[in-house]
Amino acid sequence: MKISKEQKESNRRAIIAAMVNIVTEQGFKAATMRKIARQSGLGDATIYNYFPTKEAILFGYYTDHFNACIQRLKGVADLNEYSLQEQIQTFFETSFDLFQGDREFVALTFKQVFFSYSQNYKLVRPIRASFTAIIRDMLEAAVEVGEIPDQVFQEIIVQLFMDFYIAMTAYWIADRSDDFNDTAILIDKSLDLTVAMLKAGIANKILDITVFLFRTHVLNNLGAVGEGMETVRSIKRKFMETRHAEGNPHR
Repeated sequence: MKISKEQKESNRRAIIAAMVNIVTEQGFKAATMRKIARQSGLGDATIYNYFPTKEAILFGYYTDHFNACIQRLKGVADLNEYSLQEQIQTFFETSFDLFQGDREFVALTFKQVFFSYSQNYKLVRPIRASFTAIIRDMLEAAVEVGEIPDQVFQEIIVQLFMDFYIAMTAYWIADRSDDFNDTAILIDKSLDLTVAMLKAGIANKILDITVFLFRTHVLNNLGAVGEGMETVRSIKRKFMETRHAEGNPHR
């Protein structure tokens, strides 16, 4: 029987919620597809129409998480008036706020998801795509309004923000301070330094220095290298001529 798009989405959410409950109570190994299907109220075979493995369900949770972050950020009426640092900090705080209800589940699974990029590339890719889309939009908006210069290594910077987020989330998981104040302070101070570097165009200046050194020391010395190679070839020719003369008694 054909079901509506809304029912499909409802079933998908029920599967993920069942996964969260079982993993939180019993651990990831205990979360079999059969258990997940039964707790979600679906048939043992039906669950495979949504996810092929329990690992796919796990990664689906984090993909949905970042999509929820996007929707939550869209609901912040004056977000476009925030500075780049304030926007990124709001994004991180939104993520942690959404994680709060599932904090134990996140603590049990976060490392498995975000530290297994090479082993689970296809599953991690949608998660990284959702995250990087948010950061990329924020960076491009900051460039557009003149808050930071155009970044020559923008894609690398975006990926570094992903690594920074992973580190901050791992810190948040272990944070036992009141209202996670230690995490908030660490993010604030780290972003303050990071955004200052972006405003100063450090990456662009590093590229300029690299190009300058390449032009003045490498390209300018290519002629000397060529002359040196010609000298080597000349010495080799004379050496071979001498060897040939020694080996020819009629000369």
